[in-house]
Amino acid sequence: MSDLPPVLIVGAGPTGMTAALDLAHYGIPSIILDEDNHLSDGSRGIAYHWSALAVWEKLGAGEAMLAKGIAWSRRHTYFGTREVYTQNFAPPAPGALPSFLNLQQYYVERFLLDRIEAEPLIDLHWNHRVTAASQTPEGITLEAATTDGPRQFSARYVLACDGARSTLRKLLSLDFPGRTFEDRFLICDIRADLDTPREPRFFFNHPTHPGSTVLIHPQPDSVWRIDWQIGAGADSEAERSPERMDARIRAFIGDVPYKIVWLSDYRFHQRLLARFRHGNIFFLGDSAHLVAPFGARGMNSAVQDVENLVWKLALVLNGAAPDGLLDTYQAERWAAQAENQRVTIETMKFMAPSTRWQRLRRELILRLSIFYPPARKWVNSGRMSIPFVYGDSPLTLPDDGPVAAWKDAPVLGAKLADRPLTIWQDGGRTSVRLRRLTGSGFVVLYAARDEADAERFVREAPLPEGPVPCQAIPVLEGLAPLPAGSAILLRPDGHLAARRKSLDPGQIAEMIERICLLSH
Repeated sequence: MSDLPPVLIVGAGPTGMTAALDLAHYGIPSIILDEDNHLSDGSRGIAYHWSALAVWEKLGAGEAMLAKGIAWSRRHTYFGTREVYTQNFAPPAPGALPSFLNLQQYYVERFLLDRIEAEPLIDLHWNHRVTAASQTPEGITLEAATTDGPRQFSARYVLACDGARSTLRKLLSLDFPGRTFEDRFLICDIRADLDTPREPRFFFNHPTHPGSTVLIHPQPDSVWRIDWQIGAGADSEAERSPERMDARIRAFIGDVPYKIVWLSDYRFHQRLLARFRHGNIFFLGDSAHLVAPFGARGMNSAVQDVENLVWKLALVLNGAAPDGLLDTYQAERWAAQAENQRVTIETMKFMAPSTRWQRLRRELILRLSIFYPPARKWVNSGRMSIPFVYGDSPLTLPDDGPVAAWKDAPVLGAKLADRPLTIWQDGGRTSVRLRRLTGSGFVVLYAARDEADAERFVREAPLPEGPVPCQAIPVLEGLAPLPAGSAILLRPDGHLAARRKSLDPGQIAEMIERICLLSH
């Protein structure tokens, strides 16, 4: 067991379980408190970006998810029955993760829970409903109601991962500003053998549902999610009746046997906390931000919250960085979530236009896109989630030359896409995926000119002493378009913190100290 004090986590959903496993990955114990004793029902979140899959893979749950889920690389958008727009993503190369994977949320939770139950650094308490929270300079105390009576838990840090109706947010009397869209949506999981490609399809003005939208997503176990826009004035109870649902489903899939396995209706909410850190309580996932689900920006961005915060917590708890490093969680993730808000609001304006002008504009674009391909770029059925670029982060270091010199290179603050690399290791060439090198510490990638240059770099690159983990790796192939002799520094979460046209290996320790706010 670790000698470090545990971190308290409120909520055993995907965000809380991912946070606990990532903390354990860094050797930090945690205690999870959840108000009930079961996993989620229904598919809920289903589409996961490769960057979230990479985190779960690192934590030991990715293999099961990949084996169960449905990978896809195309998403289709139709006007009526005519395809007007297709989003294409690179199909996975050997050893790569799929751009997107569809998997019901209850499977994600099940596979994460399997890992938690095997992890001695995680203590999960079901049926522990938090009822009070108090902070002092020394730490935080949470009171919980349990089946065995009230209990108290104390910690230096608390992670609020307790969802859209966050108890901790309410206990701290925090406003959750934003808006709710008036249009209602029906969401239904059906089990059926459909003769159609297992790729997402989005319809504007489908013949069976004129004037509105329909979305269908494939899922494992021959389950399909169908999502109908039913309007602001719809009687949701009537719309959910067995007769109406059967007619709606039959109109869409035809005379095919099916079974409803989950049914719900909802409105979309856009919410964003003003601050994600309150004392030593941090808000992650839906407790901090809500977005419309189109574009899969909910759970994917929650995993990015976890990945951003946990490596910083690990350094602070290990005495390798000051507490002020944790303030950068607010600077980076609030900007990311504000961007998600902007993108999804634009999508909702197109999907559910609320003014005459918005309705006219959408109709014009959709009709024009049928015979004028350039208009298809304006069709907005949801821009798919990608990791945010921390361009204005206090943790990025200025370049050692003009920005123009880095044309076509990854931009500062970006998360580098996974790729195959040939590296120089232990006196020989080794093939590895980039994602296998990140996730535990800082990584310097040096674009070696040849094997002799790679060996020289290995000899001359002294790694920082102390508790900050760092690898300095010469790369022989795979870093294009970076020129030979240049280097990049990646943070533990894989985001680009620094670029150097010419790197003095002795500067590596100083660069990491600046990023960890140990020097200025």
